[in-house]
This record gives sequence, structure tokens and C-alpha cells, in this order.
Amino acid sequence: MRITSGKYRGLPLKVPKSSEIRPMMDKVRKALFDSLGPAVQDCRVLDLFCGTGALGLEALSRGAKEVVFVDHGREALSLIRENLKRTSETEARILKLELPRGLSRLEGPFDLIFVTPPYGKGLAKRTLLALPEDLLSEEAIVVVEERTGEELPPETSLLTRFKQKRYGQTELHFYRRKS
Repeated sequence: MRITSGKYRGLPLKVPKSSEIRPMMDKVRKALFDSLGPAVQDCRVLDLFCGTGALGLEALSRGAKEVVFVDHGREALSLIRENLKRTSETEARILKLELPRGLSRLEGPFDLIFVTPPYGKGLAKRTLLALPEDLLSEEAIVVVEERTGEELPPETSLLTRFKQKRYGQTELHFYRRKS
């Protein structure tokens, strides 16, 4: 697994030993960031259920101003620390929080939020519905990863889905803040 573009392009990332952490495949991550384009530059990013930290690190590589990595698992937190050390980044924080309960402890706003929880536990939908308004900037984009076929709402009280992309067994749902 490697960073696919930007200043850290080609940087190898440490991968999990257990099957508890399921990193997004490089080709899906590249397609995701290519579709976001310049929206990543100079933004504040929140990487929820960060696992290896690949999404947040890709964002930093492509010009994000700051990334907050959040996970609850010991292995995930260790992986993101190791992967972050492979860069020269100082604009990153790592937080241990149980999600979605811990969302209220985060300080926003964020311009880009990744929600990539383990499949089959209902965490994607619960986290999406629990996102507090103060975490979302006016132009916020929220990207949720879920297993293909799992239902996510087309909108919440704060967000509306504007795009859905399928990559094999992975589906990405793109939401933006309602105006």
C-alpha cells in the first residue's frame, strides 16, 4: 500500500497484521482523490475510523492544511503513528475516541470528512447521522465508505448525497452540507 499522488507519492505505508483493519485499496483511494480534485488543497480534514491513516496521509500529500486522525483500536493508532513518522508532517493530530459517541469531543469545522468504519456494524450510518453541525464548514464534503448494497440515507438534517461510486464490493457516498 502506497500514497498514490502528491508530495509523498510512492511512499509505502505500513499495513495491518489483523483483519480488523480494512484499508481502502490504492486504486479506490486514487479514484476518490482524483474525483475530489483541488477541493483537498488547504482544507482541514477529519479522518474517522482512520485505520492505517492512508486517507488522511493522501490528503496531506495532496496539499491539505491539517488532518485529525481518529480511531479507537490500539493497532490502528500504532499504525497511523508509524505511517505519520514516514512523512515530515507536523500538521496532524491523532485522537483515540470511540465513534460515533466521541464526535462531540472534536473541534471543527472541517472541510473534508472521511467516514470509513468496519463493514457490517452499522457504524457508517450511525456516524453520518450523528455528525454535529459544528464539525462541518460551510462547504464541507463528507465521504462515507460502505460495503456495496448497504443502505445509507440520501440525506440527513445537515447533509445531502450528491454522488455515489461503486468499486467492486466498495461503495463511496459523497455528501455536501445543505445550504
